[in-house]
Amino acid sequence: MERKKDLSAISQAEFAQQQTILDIDKWLASEKAKRDLCGSMRWCKYCVRGETYPCAKAQFREKMEDALDEIVDEIIEKERQSKQPSAQETDQTDRILKEEVDEEVALADISEEDESSRRAKAEQGGEAVLRDEGNRKEIPQGYEYVTRYRRSFRSRLIQSGAVQDTYTELKNAIMAYAGIKVRACKNYESYRLGGERIAKFAFAGKTLVLYMALEPLEFENSVYRFEDMSDKRTHRDTPLRIKLGSRRSVRQAKELLSILFRKKDTAEVGCVYTDYHIPYRSDEELIAEGLIQPYRVLQKKKVVGKEK
Repeated sequence: MERKKDLSAISQAEFAQQQTILDIDKWLASEKAKRDLCGSMRWCKYCVRGETYPCAKAQFREKMEDALDEIVDEIIEKERQSKQPSAQETDQTDRILKEEVDEEVALADISEEDESSRRAKAEQGGEAVLRDEGNRKEIPQGYEYVTRYRRSFRSRLIQSGAVQDTYTELKNAIMAYAGIKVRACKNYESYRLGGERIAKFAFAGKTLVLYMALEPLEFENSVYRFEDMSDKRTHRDTPLRIKLGSRRSVRQAKELLSILFRKKDTAEVGCVYTDYHIPYRSDEELIAEGLIQPYRVLQKKKVVGKEK
């Protein structure tokens, strides 16, 4: 019922104008694909055949659905971050998840821990991350507080100029396919098709990586160099990971994306090339924007030379 109300708020002249634009876009895309793409454009699943200006109204419904998806994704993301990570997610070999685990640990409320427990952790050589430094009575001998930084995906991208060339090239390649929706999250950027996540960018250390919804076993004996992330719960829908550290890896990523979209029966409709480069900004600027979060940890002091 709400949709009818929203549609009625738009004049028929506006729908007619948008229908003309979409008809041209659809015709150009069909020419490029060498087949009639009517019924395969990203808004077609919202089409009500027989109504006036069907494409324009279908696209409007799609935009309404996208807005709702954004709200739902935001709620899901907040709920996921509020949960205590599993032991599997804290595996140090998975550097992407380590950022999220660090955040959970840094924000954990340990005010109820007694001093003997804190000392025990320190004596074992581990790190004690404190949320409220006012609760501590003293710093254990041989230990000190240091500042560390929890960096978001966007902050890493901003401070990685060379990586932005690869990111721009591959993002344009992905957005050339019909029906793709992009979602920027704290630690990654994901791409969905019909509600299904099919790819996502993230960082492994300083290296940009691309996850894809392809079955790694299918490419076990292929020429492609990739990592199988099937055993990671967070990557169960995009288990094939490729590190984008060379031109060869970028070329292979494009080939794998083509395979992925063929499997999804998705048309390559092209897109206007977009420059996704972002000007460099300092840590201080990114901290002010909330893209980098500093936190304090207690760790053993580094000993310079040997004591006599």
